[in-house]
Amino acid sequence: MHASRLAELASWVAVNSGNLIYGDQDQPMLVATSYWTASKKRLQHWVTALKMFERDFEDPTPGHRPWNALDIVIQEIFVSEMLTRIWSATVLMHDWYHQADELHGLAHSVHLSHVEVKNRALRTMLKGQADDEATFDQLNGLRRRMERWTDVFLGQLPFGEKSAQFGFDKKRVADFHREQRESVGPEFEMRQRVLVSSFAEDISKGLRPYAANPDLNRDVAAGILACFPADRFDSIGMPESVKLIWIEKAHSETQMLVDHLADFETKIEQASV
Repeated sequence: MHASRLAELASWVAVNSGNLIYGDQDQPMLVATSYWTASKKRLQHWVTALKMFERDFEDPTPGHRPWNALDIVIQEIFVSEMLTRIWSATVLMHDWYHQADELHGLAHSVHLSHVEVKNRALRTMLKGQADDEATFDQLNGLRRRMERWTDVFLGQLPFGEKSAQFGFDKKRVADFHREQRESVGPEFEMRQRVLVSSFAEDISKGLRPYAANPDLNRDVAAGILACFPADRFDSIGMPESVKLIWIEKAHSETQMLVDHLADFETKIEQASV
């Protein structure tokens, strides 16, 4: 899965966050842990790659251009950060609303680590800036674009002050949150759909088509979708690639139910013998 699909998932989470925040379903620790595990593995892969590129810039080899691979890794770090921040904000609100500590601790750990890796990526970029100014400028522009979109969608979450903690510009988050609160009824839903659609169109522009960690990106998405009960949300803006994971999730849950029923019937038959 490409990081752009994770960013699209982030926009979907933001506009559907109320279904998780206000829902009364307890979240098993296994659900929170699956997101944490996939994220930590991906963070480790990023750090390993960045260390290698740092050595390349410090001791360059003639004819070798680290930027050809480095930009794929840094692109993934910058683009997927949107989901990390929006998910952290969402689960913070969930736990605050329910006066619990089910999800936020592990998600917050991922958030802090992602910020650290991003800072390292920026330092690595600066080391190699002179070798490829064009790629450096392109990635820096992508970073600024993703930061703005992150603030836009953080502003769609229910509690503006709490979501602003995860933004890049608190005033910008507050402004978008105020706009969101001022729209009601059909206008509100139309506004949400336009935002999600506009972002999906924008995120598809200018990105390399390759993913540094496609399997782990998919596991991160699956871990988040597992927290949303299928009977308590609408699908405003759900990306097609994410719908496939959701269908697999629903199929898995159905199979688990069938297995439990079969096991229950077996026990009844054994007891009646």
